[in-house]
Amino acid sequence: YFMPKTGSNLLALSKAQAFGKRLGFGATPVPEPSNKNVYRFDDPTSQLRHLWYDIVSTNFIMRYSYEQDAGLFLERNVPTMVSAQQETKNLLQTYALYPTDFVGGSIKVTYLKVAESKLSPVASQTLADAVRVDFFRPNIASTPVVTSIPAEAPISVTLSGSKNSKKRVLQFIYTYWAIDYQTSATYSLKQSAYAWQELQNGGGIIVRYPKGQVATVRNVYLAYYDSFEPQTYLQPIFVFEGDDGFLAYVPAIDPEWVE
Repeated sequence: YFMPKTGSNLLALSKAQAFGKRLGFGATPVPEPSNKNVYRFDDPTSQLRHLWYDIVSTNFIMRYSYEQDAGLFLERNVPTMVSAQQETKNLLQTYALYPTDFVGGSIKVTYLKVAESKLSPVASQTLADAVRVDFFRPNIASTPVVTSIPAEAPISVTLSGSKNSKKRVLQFIYTYWAIDYQTSATYSLKQSAYAWQELQNGGGIIVRYPKGQVATVRNVYLAYYDSFEPQTYLQPIFVFEGDDGFLAYVPAIDPEWVE
């Protein structure tokens, strides 16, 4: 499937400023030295709250630096799974950020606890300091869509238990690459045995290493790869799953069709 890219325009920065203002950020952003398309917005009322916005793709990261707020997690009103889903859905819909082709996709809720300045998964709400809600694309023609970090979706919102609106959203990651479902083509695939041999020879990528020294593969299936980085086409890959969390990806299109 073709994935069209949005070009830059003269109103891009103005639109970014309007969006930042709606979220409570200052009107004068600072360009990031490492990427000419990305601007940093600061919150004039909270030095720990920032927004990094790509004026070309309109993707962004909004973050509250919880590591520097010692008292933040004393408020332990972390929402339930149902409430967290509803709150984050409302957030996306309020700012017109819920893509139509994400409707019907899976929503994953993960409870998190702060340890050594990092948020790590925990089993229950009672142990949690925060909760992350990940929004995944639905299957395309019965084929799953995967990312480079399987547990994390292109769109995710992490909520604290704080009642302060400026501290409620700890992190909001929005990475959306549009897919032109009307512009597609069919290509021959590698044989799965060839893809398996390619993986054994060091091809593909290991997404998640096993806990031990040996990788035992139990399941192989096709998926589409949705990258966090821009790509021109949504392409199929072979997914290899195994014991102790092993996971690997190998491109699925026959090499004769790839330049």
